[in-house]
Amino acid sequence: MRPFVRIADTVLKWGTLLMTGAFIGCILVQIYARLFMTTAPSWTEEAARLFFVLAIAFAAGPALKRDYYVYFDFVYDRLAPRWRRPLLVAIDALTVLLFLLFLYHAVAFTVMGLAERSPSMQFPMVIAFGSMVVLALSVLLYAVKRLLAHLPANSGQA
Repeated sequence: MRPFVRIADTVLKWGTLLMTGAFIGCILVQIYARLFMTTAPSWTEEAARLFFVLAIAFAAGPALKRDYYVYFDFVYDRLAPRWRRPLLVAIDALTVLLFLLFLYHAVAFTVMGLAERSPSMQFPMVIAFGSMVVLALSVLLYAVKRLLAHLPANSGQA
Protein backbone atom coordinates (compact mmCIF):
# COMPACT_ATOMS: atom_id res chain seq x y z
CA MET A 1 0.00 0.00 0.00
CA ARG A 2 2.94 2.34 0.59
CA PRO A 3 3.88 2.85 -3.10
CA PHE A 4 0.22 3.56 -3.89
CA VAL A 5 -0.01 6.07 -1.04
CA ARG A 6 3.22 7.74 -2.19
CA ILE A 7 1.84 8.11 -5.72
CA ALA A 8 -1.48 9.39 -4.37
CA ASP A 9 0.40 11.91 -2.18
CA THR A 10 2.20 13.26 -5.23
CA VAL A 11 -0.91 13.39 -7.43
CA LEU A 12 -2.99 15.07 -4.73
CA LYS A 13 -0.25 17.57 -3.88
CA TRP A 14 0.27 18.58 -7.51
CA GLY A 15 -3.47 18.62 -8.16
CA THR A 16 -3.95 20.97 -5.23
CA LEU A 17 -1.11 23.25 -6.35
CA LEU A 18 -2.20 23.34 -10.00
CA MET A 19 -5.88 23.93 -9.24
CA THR A 20 -5.06 26.64 -6.69
CA GLY A 21 -2.75 28.31 -9.22
CA ALA A 22 -5.43 28.12 -11.90
CA PHE A 23 -7.98 29.56 -9.45
CA ILE A 24 -5.67 32.48 -8.65
CA GLY A 25 -5.00 32.98 -12.36
CA CYS A 26 -8.73 33.19 -13.13
CA ILE A 27 -9.26 35.69 -10.35
CA LEU A 28 -6.38 37.83 -11.63
CA VAL A 29 -7.83 37.78 -15.15
CA GLN A 30 -11.18 38.79 -13.69
CA ILE A 31 -9.64 41.68 -11.72
CA TYR A 32 -7.64 42.88 -14.71
CA ALA A 33 -10.67 42.70 -16.99
CA ARG A 34 -12.89 44.63 -14.59
CA LEU A 35 -10.29 47.35 -14.11
CA PHE A 36 -8.87 47.76 -17.60
CA MET A 37 -11.36 46.31 -20.10
CA THR A 38 -14.87 47.35 -21.03
CA THR A 39 -16.32 43.92 -20.20
CA ALA A 40 -14.96 40.99 -18.24
CA PRO A 41 -14.92 37.59 -19.93
CA SER A 42 -17.93 35.55 -18.86
CA TRP A 43 -15.95 32.35 -18.38
CA THR A 44 -13.72 33.58 -15.56
CA GLU A 45 -16.25 33.21 -12.75
CA GLU A 46 -17.25 29.70 -13.77
CA ALA A 47 -13.64 28.62 -14.26
CA ALA A 48 -12.62 30.09 -10.89
CA ARG A 49 -15.45 28.21 -9.18
CA LEU A 50 -14.45 24.95 -10.88
CA PHE A 51 -10.77 25.33 -9.98
CA PHE A 52 -11.67 26.18 -6.37
CA VAL A 53 -13.84 23.07 -6.01
CA LEU A 54 -11.12 20.91 -7.59
CA ALA A 55 -8.45 22.40 -5.30
CA ILE A 56 -10.56 21.53 -2.25
CA ALA A 57 -11.18 18.02 -3.60
CA PHE A 58 -7.46 17.40 -4.07
CA ALA A 59 -6.56 18.91 -0.68
CA ALA A 60 -9.14 17.13 1.50
CA GLY A 61 -7.26 13.83 1.86
CA PRO A 62 -3.82 15.33 2.55
CA ALA A 63 -5.46 17.61 5.15
CA LEU A 64 -6.72 14.49 6.94
CA LYS A 65 -3.31 12.87 6.64
CA ARG A 66 -1.56 15.84 8.23
CA ASP A 67 -4.24 16.45 10.92
CA TYR A 68 -5.21 19.88 9.59
CA TYR A 69 -8.85 19.47 10.54
CA VAL A 70 -10.31 20.95 13.71
CA TYR A 71 -10.27 18.75 16.80
CA PHE A 72 -12.15 19.11 20.04
CA ASP A 73 -9.14 18.44 22.23
CA PHE A 74 -10.95 19.56 25.36
CA VAL A 75 -13.05 16.36 25.18
CA TYR A 76 -10.16 14.10 24.24
CA ASP A 77 -7.85 15.53 26.92
CA ARG A 78 -10.44 14.90 29.64
CA LEU A 79 -10.91 11.25 28.71
CA ALA A 80 -9.22 8.53 30.69
CA PRO A 81 -6.21 7.22 28.75
CA ARG A 82 -7.86 3.83 28.24
CA TRP A 83 -10.73 5.50 26.30
CA ARG A 84 -8.58 7.59 23.97
CA ARG A 85 -7.53 4.84 21.57
CA PRO A 86 -11.06 3.39 21.21
CA LEU A 87 -12.32 6.91 20.49
CA LEU A 88 -9.71 7.41 17.76
CA VAL A 89 -10.57 4.03 16.24
CA ALA A 90 -14.28 4.87 16.30
CA ILE A 91 -13.67 8.25 14.68
CA ASP A 92 -11.57 6.71 11.91
CA ALA A 93 -14.08 3.89 11.37
CA LEU A 94 -16.97 6.35 11.16
CA THR A 95 -14.97 8.51 8.76
CA VAL A 96 -14.40 5.49 6.51
CA LEU A 97 -18.11 4.59 6.62
CA LEU A 98 -19.19 8.17 5.95
CA PHE A 99 -16.92 8.54 2.94
CA LEU A 100 -17.85 5.13 1.55
CA LEU A 101 -21.44 6.34 1.56
CA PHE A 102 -20.32 9.70 0.18
CA LEU A 103 -18.38 7.95 -2.61
CA TYR A 104 -21.40 5.88 -3.58
CA HIS A 105 -23.55 8.98 -4.00
CA ALA A 106 -20.72 11.00 -5.58
CA VAL A 107 -20.37 8.38 -8.33
CA ALA A 108 -24.12 8.52 -8.99
CA PHE A 109 -23.96 12.32 -9.02
CA THR A 110 -20.99 12.27 -11.40
CA VAL A 111 -22.79 9.96 -13.82
CA MET A 112 -25.59 12.55 -14.00
CA GLY A 113 -22.95 15.02 -15.20
CA LEU A 114 -22.37 13.01 -18.37
CA ALA A 115 -25.51 14.50 -19.90
CA GLU A 116 -24.96 18.08 -18.75
CA ARG A 117 -22.73 20.90 -19.96
CA SER A 118 -21.55 24.00 -18.13
CA PRO A 119 -23.49 27.19 -18.91
CA SER A 120 -20.74 29.49 -20.14
CA MET A 121 -17.76 27.26 -20.92
CA GLN A 122 -19.68 24.27 -22.32
CA PHE A 123 -17.39 21.63 -20.79
CA PRO A 124 -19.01 18.38 -19.61
CA MET A 125 -20.23 18.74 -16.04
CA VAL A 126 -18.83 15.30 -15.29
CA ILE A 127 -15.54 17.18 -14.71
CA ALA A 128 -17.02 19.38 -11.99
CA PHE A 129 -19.13 16.61 -10.47
CA GLY A 130 -16.13 14.25 -10.57
CA SER A 131 -14.41 16.46 -8.04
CA MET A 132 -16.66 14.90 -5.39
CA VAL A 133 -15.33 11.45 -6.34
CA VAL A 134 -11.77 12.75 -6.03
CA LEU A 135 -12.58 14.22 -2.61
CA ALA A 136 -14.20 10.99 -1.40
CA LEU A 137 -11.35 8.80 -2.63
CA SER A 138 -8.64 11.02 -1.20
CA VAL A 139 -10.26 11.18 2.25
CA LEU A 140 -11.03 7.44 2.14
CA LEU A 141 -7.41 6.62 1.34
CA TYR A 142 -6.06 8.41 4.39
CA ALA A 143 -8.94 7.40 6.67
CA VAL A 144 -8.37 3.72 5.83
CA LYS A 145 -4.63 4.18 6.34
CA ARG A 146 -5.29 5.72 9.78
CA LEU A 147 -7.75 2.98 10.69
CA LEU A 148 -5.30 0.25 9.67
CA ALA A 149 -2.61 1.92 11.75
CA HIS A 150 -4.74 1.22 14.85
CA LEU A 151 -4.63 -2.53 14.24
CA PRO A 152 -2.15 -4.38 16.50
CA ALA A 153 -0.05 -5.69 13.59
CA ASN A 154 0.34 -2.15 12.20
CA SER A 155 0.60 -0.14 15.41
CA GLY A 156 4.28 0.66 14.86
CA GLN A 157 3.97 1.68 11.18
CA ALA A 158 1.78 4.79 11.20
